[in-house]
Amino acid sequence: MARPDLRAIAVDMRALGPSAPLRAAYEASKRSGFHAVLFRGETHRHHPATPVPLGSTAPLGDEARQRCLDDAGRVLHEGLRVFGARVATGVSTPWSTDPLTGRQWPADTPWWRVDIRSGERLSDVKHTWEAARHRDLVVLARAARLDPAGPWRDGLGDLLRAWCEQSPPERGVNWYSSLELALRAVAWNQILALAGERLPRDVVATMERHLLASARHLLVELPYTVSSMRNNHMLGDALGLILLSRMFPTAARARWWARTGERMFATQQRRHFGPDGRMIEDSLSYHRFVLEMLVVRLLLGGAPAGVRRDLRAASLHLARLGVFDGDVPQYGDWDEGRVLASSGDPLDVAGSAALGLALSGERLPARWYADFDELAWYAPASAREEATAASYPPARRGATTSGGTALVERGPWRVWFKVDGGPSHGHADLTSVWVTHNGRWLIADPGTGTYNGPLEVRNGLRTSAAHPVRRPDGQDQLIPHRAFRWLATGRGHLGAPLVLPDRTILFGWHDAYARGERPVRVGRAVVVADAYVAVVEFADPPGAADSWSLTIPLHPDVAVENDVLVTGDTKLHLFGLDGYEAVRGRSTPFAGWHSRTYGRWEPATWITTETRADTVAWGLGVVPGPRPDATTVDGLRYEVAWTDVGATLAVTHLTSGEVQHVGAPL
Repeated sequence: MARPDLRAIAVDMRALGPSAPLRAAYEASKRSGFHAVLFRGETHRHHPATPVPLGSTAPLGDEARQRCLDDAGRVLHEGLRVFGARVATGVSTPWSTDPLTGRQWPADTPWWRVDIRSGERLSDVKHTWEAARHRDLVVLARAARLDPAGPWRDGLGDLLRAWCEQSPPERGVNWYSSLELALRAVAWNQILALAGERLPRDVVATMERHLLASARHLLVELPYTVSSMRNNHMLGDALGLILLSRMFPTAARARWWARTGERMFATQQRRHFGPDGRMIEDSLSYHRFVLEMLVVRLLLGGAPAGVRRDLRAASLHLARLGVFDGDVPQYGDWDEGRVLASSGDPLDVAGSAALGLALSGERLPARWYADFDELAWYAPASAREEATAASYPPARRGATTSGGTALVERGPWRVWFKVDGGPSHGHADLTSVWVTHNGRWLIADPGTGTYNGPLEVRNGLRTSAAHPVRRPDGQDQLIPHRAFRWLATGRGHLGAPLVLPDRTILFGWHDAYARGERPVRVGRAVVVADAYVAVVEFADPPGAADSWSLTIPLHPDVAVENDVLVTGDTKLHLFGLDGYEAVRGRSTPFAGWHSRTYGRWEPATWITTETRADTVAWGLGVVPGPRPDATTVDGLRYEVAWTDVGATLAVTHLTSGEVQHVGAPL
């Protein structure tokens, strides 16, 4: 038996804080066999379900109808959609099948005895869980409603019957996670609302027993949830309890489920959301995921006013990041997490943001109700009737900021500058700069790759060495621990954009390296003009690092040829990166990769540089006039004044002597 890593255990205990004893008692229950008493299989008394309508039984528009039927055909003939692929799990192989290996997780083993974490585990369990969330079965239920004569009802019934036979309560890997049970309850509620009357009665009765067992599971698992999952898991588990209390109002504990769920949801909501729409989860994927939880809570009815407020703020945050105008950086952990069912592109977050805005009272372009399944199936008909021919959002004024990130759109460029982060599901990416040119990615977030796969891949894509940030003496901003935790913290501070007639200037700094024997604060100015994007680097105090490292992760479609970035017909010069190296698809150490979605990664060029200078300027494109030096670019000089309460960028016009300032206080 392997010896326990006492240092790792100590770190975990510190991370849990006051909740550590509760988590310890929970783990003791698993190991002592007491879980077998707590989770006794099916509930004894049966109650019929009363499905809660969460949207329309028919979509708003022929386009969404056809998307649904086409998608349903692919589900039956090609398999369920899991991270960009169609898999046999549940369709032609058992529901316990791992899509990666084709092997099965233990099907009749109590879930708490299934190994999903150690080095001896079968595979990355997220692939099996993704299929078992049953959003594709909601698509089949929609198709059965739209086309009663089609094969959809029988196909749906067969899949559900197989599930109920192969996944009895508290057995197998698909009962391991409370969040998975809650998400499946949301899907099954929709299935019963859409097609329950046409499904075989024995299948419906078994589904009802499974749902009742899920409610009990969610309650019994509360010690784990409240001690270790104060993030999207707590919101999701709470949402599951609220929903199940509505579905089974005659159950003896329905009121308890409701009270517990509402209290948990409200508690986590208060800590989860900021007034500017950001969340504690520093991730585009998880932002959409939690936003959809708010949508479901609102559609259930009786939601506190704060739910609509936070839904609106979270949706506007995505709008300010540019989701309605094209691709945006896939920052933080990405795993296609969804609560709602859609036959659209799983990588697109715009539909969820649009639905959040519609439910918040915004008038949206009528075309969106055809383009986005989220609107077509979940938005009330009254919202469609109030749709407008106008575009959304209104034209931006050069630059916008939201939740510690700025977006500049000028000429052919879209440039994001992410200065701040959050404590959950984020990456070590403070002051990252991501760039597109005429809609093509140049500098791109490298993505996630995996959570439960090889640790060198997990950390190889989430640490600072994979992001366009500076590293003093090779340090990481946050220092990874296990697959999800960090040993350090950091906060960033973003100033207001300085919009000039011929360029836009951003400034921000962070304190992630303000630790240890040689603490240093790191600042960055980003200059966007029609012909170039420039980045000017700063450090306080000077000389705190012997050397500075920088990685510039390029999109897989971008090549580097003689100091020129090439993608399609676009060619852009690099400047200020003398002596750089290009790494592509290197396994050891892991570098030069890009992950478009969870579980997949492909070679991509990473530019890496080393310098001893505290202040340097680098960038893309062609800068007019003299070659940029450490502080001067295109006729402007950039200098930073540091204080105990922040930093201020001074921008001096060399010809006129005029000075403008951008402050970024604590």
